[in-house]
Amino acid sequence: MKFNIKEKFNDFINNNKDYPILTGFVVGFYPLIFFYSNNFETINSFQHLLFFCFLFFITPIVFIFVIYRFFNNSITYNHLKRHFLFVTVIEFTAVLFSMVYFLNLWIKVLLFVLFISILLSIKFNKQYKKVIVFIFLLSIIPLFKLLSIFSYRVFNDTLSWMNQKDCIKNVRFKKSPNIYFIEPDGYAGKEEMEKYPYEYKNNMYDWLESKNFTLYKNTNSNYPATLASNASMFGMKHHFLGKISNSPFEMDNARSIIVGNNPVISILKNNNYKNYFIVTDEYFQQSFKKVKYDFFNIKNAEIPYFTNSNNVQKDVYADLKIILDSKQNLNQPKFYFIEKMLPHHIHFDGTGKANERKVYLEKIEKSNVFLKKITTLISEKDPNGIIIIASDHGGWVGIENENEMFTTKQQRLIKSIFGNLLAIKWNNKSHFEYDEKLKSNVNIFRILFSYLSEDKLFLKNLEGDESYNIGFDSDFSKKAVKIIN
Repeated sequence: MKFNIKEKFNDFINNNKDYPILTGFVVGFYPLIFFYSNNFETINSFQHLLFFCFLFFITPIVFIFVIYRFFNNSITYNHLKRHFLFVTVIEFTAVLFSMVYFLNLWIKVLLFVLFISILLSIKFNKQYKKVIVFIFLLSIIPLFKLLSIFSYRVFNDTLSWMNQKDCIKNVRFKKSPNIYFIEPDGYAGKEEMEKYPYEYKNNMYDWLESKNFTLYKNTNSNYPATLASNASMFGMKHHFLGKISNSPFEMDNARSIIVGNNPVISILKNNNYKNYFIVTDEYFQQSFKKVKYDFFNIKNAEIPYFTNSNNVQKDVYADLKIILDSKQNLNQPKFYFIEKMLPHHIHFDGTGKANERKVYLEKIEKSNVFLKKITTLISEKDPNGIIIIASDHGGWVGIENENEMFTTKQQRLIKSIFGNLLAIKWNNKSHFEYDEKLKSNVNIFRILFSYLSEDKLFLKNLEGDESYNIGFDSDFSKKAVKIIN
């Protein structure tokens, strides 16, 4: 068997037959497999598959085949056909890889690669099949990685963790105020803001209390990053990080859950709520998942197939104001999820912890302006509405790099990651009977629904307020580790 494989390989390399269609397939295959294996959660829609198959397979195959046929049938240029295949297999691969790795075309680099490949083709053009084999070999690892991700999806129920312990999905509200859920990304809680590594006097907390917000003390997010935190919050359950994909900031099916495929939106719909999704950019929607909200301020048609998560920018204050000014469906209760990408935590940009802290605190002040402005608007337009301000996690200030974020044992740094802002402006003092145990994001909606239904039995199944981070046993083993009990 080994002899036959070696013989076929040598025959492929040494025969005089050309393979323009195979060349076109291979130059797209490696970049596409690499792209999917590293970004599956963001590009796993049917629309993405169709678009990328056209771009990565049909386009290079047709282009290379047509030009090759021209050279092959031309007496004058026939001798250039293998030069063309050699240059094309290198340059096309470089172009497509630039698109999937950098989400952009590095023109100067690609022109340099083109120049070098033309020079090399003078001597090595007959070796283009070896280049094809080399590119195909590069595809093996990302191919196995992708097959692993896909098989996990096929053979596992990735949404069953949201099954509730009681009948809360059938809850009926006795009061139905409009609900405004405002999520400032990465806004640290008061206790953390006053201590190391923030050490900042922020007047926002006192301002919220002066405006009748209940400011919850020593609260934590249950997970360190946005997708995992929001999936747990809208699922009203712990998922223990489910299937952790390549990036520790991704999570299986998180975007689908956040855009409405969750118990919270189902419960709100069952109680006749109209639901609005108003966000800063396309981060939650870039996988084009089927949505359950009634309104989105970003349409899928606005989102590019190659996105760095902030190609589409929206003014959430202006978008909300338009909706509130329209005064449509006044008799129907409404739920608004409003996400603002401020202060947006630190970014491990290499400028050092001190500078990152300074930039973060500057963004805190910008976030304060936004929060004051939007809560004032809501209170003026809808004085009986419930306003929830809950950040998805802390600001990560003091963390040196991504590795330290998942390995630190320092308590103050752990609290910097998880200690978040949580404040609610209720419309009735009876909330004190329900929110006494509100300490983390995972229980926000269960407590809210218990309050709206006036049924304290739902409080018996609150989730634990512990926080989980990712533990790396090895390069191939990752698991959820309880970091705050």
